[in-house]
Amino acid sequence: MTLFSFFKWAARTSIALGSVAVLSACHSSHSAQFTAGSATFPIQTAPYSEYLRQVKQYIEANRAFIGSNQASEVTMNMPFECGEQNSDVGLLLVHGLGDSPYFFKDIADAMCAQGLRVRTLLLTGHGTKPGDMLTVSYEQWQNETNFHVELFSREVDTLFIGGFSTGANLTTLTAFNRNDIAGLVHFSPAFKSRFFVSRLAPYIDTLFPWPNVEEEDNPTRYNSTAMPGFAAYQESVNALQARFNNKDESKRTLHVPVLMVVAEDDSVVDTKTVAKQFRDNFTHPKKCLLWQGESAPDVMPQQLKMQSMQLPAQQISAASHMSPLFSKGNAFYGTQSAFRICDNGQGADKEAICKAGGDIWYGPWGYKEEGKYTLV
Repeated sequence: MTLFSFFKWAARTSIALGSVAVLSACHSSHSAQFTAGSATFPIQTAPYSEYLRQVKQYIEANRAFIGSNQASEVTMNMPFECGEQNSDVGLLLVHGLGDSPYFFKDIADAMCAQGLRVRTLLLTGHGTKPGDMLTVSYEQWQNETNFHVELFSREVDTLFIGGFSTGANLTTLTAFNRNDIAGLVHFSPAFKSRFFVSRLAPYIDTLFPWPNVEEEDNPTRYNSTAMPGFAAYQESVNALQARFNNKDESKRTLHVPVLMVVAEDDSVVDTKTVAKQFRDNFTHPKKCLLWQGESAPDVMPQQLKMQSMQLPAQQISAASHMSPLFSKGNAFYGTQSAFRICDNGQGADKEAICKAGGDIWYGPWGYKEEGKYTLV
């Protein structure tokens, strides 16, 4: 889930004071990037090979390309599979809001090298242009997730599922309704956001279709995401919290192994709530919460493993929402990449230093430390 756009807006904007004029001005400046297309995204398509063929055809025909290497952009946004020769153990991963399957490339490569079979999918509204997020819904995403879990379950003996951010919400909800899931693997699960204003998204998606519009310069995800996308995310939160808070213990708990990787200073996710629900709602003895930070959560579960992310030799101040996914050797997000996400809420002067190639540190959005220029 790339919720950065919405939460930067939420942090800067007070709905109580009203921002209709600002949002209307943004909406009036939209180009084709911010208009919904009329083509139908391929869903409920089997076998997986046919699904890949149709998705590629759809992206090629409907993507608003941001660079000259169109083939590379298509590849980055395509769902993919590795370890196809293995039918023993499979892992299905679902990406987050505004993101793409590329976010799982490093994880999939590592797991397939160890003999697993890893598969990803592309959620409706993604991979083409931000405008295609204007027509999405939580129900679409949940149905797509359920369909691909069922499809993959017929091809492997043992099935694990999981995801990043919103994808973790969707796959957890799927697991509640199946008895054949061997375990969950979650990265930055977005069970609850840090911002109260996100709860309003399902009610204002038609009033404020574009909470924040930014230049599209990242081939792996959207920088701008339409409010219906945020509403769909929030509805996944609502559905999940309804399960987690059910009065019937048998309905609010999942007895499957689970691994969660959570950045303590995640700017998007309410990590304390995630830690509490890891402790209370996931009841299998084989579970682990990898907490990337310096201070253990107040509701510290027994199955907690701490990982310090103050790494001065690598100029890392803290882990971010996205950082659990990528290796330092990643071609786009790794240490040798020229691409930088410089908007970190620190002001135009520091953002300019980052864009000019100045000396920077790495951390989550909004992270500030005296004497350091931090990028996401």
